[in-house]
Amino acid sequence: MTITGEDTLQHLLPSFYKQYKLDGDGGINDSKVKIEINKRFYFYIPNFPSRKKAVLKHDIHHIITGYPSHFIGETEISAWEVASGCKSYWIAWALNFHGMVAGFWFNLRGIYHAFVRGRRSKNLYSNLVTDREVLEMHVNDLQNLLTIPPNDAQLKSTSGDLILFIFWILIAGIYSVASIILLPLIIVYNIILFAKIPHTSTLL
Repeated sequence: MTITGEDTLQHLLPSFYKQYKLDGDGGINDSKVKIEINKRFYFYIPNFPSRKKAVLKHDIHHIITGYPSHFIGETEISAWEVASGCKSYWIAWALNFHGMVAGFWFNLRGIYHAFVRGRRSKNLYSNLVTDREVLEMHVNDLQNLLTIPPNDAQLKSTSGDLILFIFWILIAGIYSVASIILLPLIIVYNIILFAKIPHTSTLL
């Protein structure tokens, strides 16, 4: 997807959804959410109302930060969102904690750079502008509003960045371990789901 600073988010979102094989609305109204580890392994979780409230903001974050919507990109956007703050969007905190833990094991350098970048950014979870207003904004205007450094910027890390990164990684790790208790429920949910959709069950 080619992005210029003069494109509006409303113009870019359909291309973003098409590139990552998402529904026309990004899956906001779907009953389930696909969590993709790679092309051959994925699972589903319910699309909670709280996620529906946050997903448009999250998708726009992908566009304005340049982090792609695949495994590595999701680990980086997770670190960026945690660093810039998820405010009252608890589902964003929850999913981003898992993303940061995955990034710790497979993309440590990438998530640390994203975290440092996020520390110098604001994001849409702060509700500075409404979703409708955001859709009408140009990419460069929104990037300037949220003070997002370019993705290739050589940002100087501080001791404060490192301390907070370690703090959030520890919190994310504790949360991820604690959330293992939900694993049986997720397994049962997917078994029921794939039983209803037999043609997709062989992909797990």
